[in-house]
This record gives sequence, structure tokens and C-alpha cells, in this order.
Amino acid sequence: MDNKLEIKFRNQRQTFEILDNEISVGLNTTKHKLKYNIPLEDIKNTHFISKTKQNGFTLIAYFSIILNFVFAIYITSEFLKLTKNLLLSMFFSTSFVVVFVLKTLFEDYDEKHIDSSKIFYFIYTKKNAKEVDKFIELVYKKQIEFFRKKYFKIDPVLPYNVQYERYIWLYTNKYINENEYEVIKEDLDKYFNFNPNQQIL
Repeated sequence: MDNKLEIKFRNQRQTFEILDNEISVGLNTTKHKLKYNIPLEDIKNTHFISKTKQNGFTLIAYFSIILNFVFAIYITSEFLKLTKNLLLSMFFSTSFVVVFVLKTLFEDYDEKHIDSSKIFYFIYTKKNAKEVDKFIELVYKKQIEFFRKKYFKIDPVLPYNVQYERYIWLYTNKYINENEYEVIKEDLDKYFNFNPNQQIL
């Protein structure tokens, strides 16, 4: 799967890109105009979904458009001297379109928030839910790869107990399996046994 995600929703836009050890985030939404990076190790495996409503300014703008539309129909009817039947026909035929557009514009939408050190959320609709979920899965997959690359090794500088606690942490969080844990622990023991100058704390 591509390591980039772009979400466009009405006049809002979000961009995300998974880099080597961080996520690049660009937000151009009604709430935020931000661009920043989130380290992979700062992203937690917890999330929540919140319902978002249109802000007051947007509602006023849409209401103004409707009033102008009605006023334009009235002026056109006066100028063209339309009959009442034709005017009613025009009004009812366009009203269905207007109602549909209004329903779409005023409809609430969800945001999927991921717990992290910085703001990390996705505009979450029925149309893009699968795409967003797949991208989040990829983020966690890349995070596991990052943790394994960073901690799943024997470091000749660090003391024994620090490395041992790292392996416990990796195993507890299911970044490594039981067999991998046993192998790295055995290799660590052997390394320190063959290097008596290394201090086991």
C-alpha cells in the first residue's frame, strides 16, 4: 500500500505521509491550518471517533446562498412575467435539488483521532473509512518495524539490564514473538558471558 494518504472533504484537505521514523501531517481544515511531523514512537495504539458539526460561519454562509437563490428566482419571475403555475413548477422542481444540497452540506461527519504527542486525526466518512483504516494499519506496521530496528539488537555499550528490559517491553507489546524473545535473550546472555568486562547490573 502507498505510504501517502490525501483526504478531500468539501473545502477541507488533509495529507499524511509515512517517513522512515515519523509521520508528515498537513491539515487544512475548518479547525486547523497546520503542517508538522509526528515521531513514530509517539503514536499510541489507542483511538476514538468524534462527531463534528458545521461551524456557525459556514451555516450562515450557506443560509445566505439560499436566500440569494430564492431572491434570484423572484426577480427572474418578475422580469419575465412568469405565470403563477410556471413559477410554482420552477420552485418545486428546484426545491428538491436545494434540499439535497443542503442535506449534504449540513450533514455531520466523523473524525478518527489517534492518540499521540501531537494532533493526529482523519476526516472519517463512509466513503473513505476503509482507506483511512488501511492507512492506520500501515502506520502501526511501520511503527513495529521502527521499534524492531531500534531496539531488537544487542548494543555493546548499554548495560545488560537496560537491554533486557527493552526485550521485555518489545515482547509485552507484541512487537516480537516468544521465540524471538527467547533467542535474543539467549544471545544477550552469551554476549555478556563472553565479555566479562561488560558489567551486568
